[in-house]
Amino acid sequence: MTSDPNGPDGAGTQPDLEGHGWWPYLAPYAAFIVITTFAPRLPDVVQPWLLAIKPAFVLGLVLWFRAQGAYPEWRGAGARIGLTGGLLDILVGLALTAVWVMPFVWFPELRPEPGDEFDAAMAGEEFIALILGLRLFGYALVTPIFEELFIRSFVMRVADAWEVEDFRNLPIAIYTPISMLVTVVVFTMGHVPWEYWVCVPWVFLSNLWFYYRKSLSAVMLLHATTNAALWALAIWGEGLLRNPDGTPFSFLFFM
Repeated sequence: MTSDPNGPDGAGTQPDLEGHGWWPYLAPYAAFIVITTFAPRLPDVVQPWLLAIKPAFVLGLVLWFRAQGAYPEWRGAGARIGLTGGLLDILVGLALTAVWVMPFVWFPELRPEPGDEFDAAMAGEEFIALILGLRLFGYALVTPIFEELFIRSFVMRVADAWEVEDFRNLPIAIYTPISMLVTVVVFTMGHVPWEYWVCVPWVFLSNLWFYYRKSLSAVMLLHATTNAALWALAIWGEGLLRNPDGTPFSFLFFM
């Protein structure tokens, strides 16, 4: 038996490691990327359904792998949040929402070209609430789960264990210059180019919080808070901030 790398409060012990152990991390992330890539080529009538199908399929993969014993680092101490810690995770997530938003307020030239904003009426006016709810499900629940498992648990440890040992033998949330650099690059490259400006400070600062908290659930909550706040600002934040020319700032392009 091999001891859990995250100590007695983690998953306890796990059987001798077999294979490379990459699929539980790669498969959900790859499924999300593939569906996202091919979705625009599908008929418009299918688009509303994808808001449910894509996150449900990705979450299903995560839960299936977890049921098979994957993600031991996402148990015990690696899953613990706590009331006080959870409140701090939420506050940090809200602060990092400002990190994500303010550069686009101060520098309008960083914003994407108009036209790709999320259309809450894609299925008709009567289904706007449902569409927004499905978007929240994928954006603020599913994305933080599979993305944090991939970036903060898998990529961060593989960067340190590459060609040396099995990444599963390494604890989570241990700072090294190479893992910091690799996670910042991989996270940033997983987003569209106009987001690069804010991806870098967001993932760098959230990495620092992850090193402190040493809990995947904590960084998932932080991530979920930022995404949920962006969702809420897109819906109810019109006019909350002003552009440099004094016109109301719209958060819709974040959706």
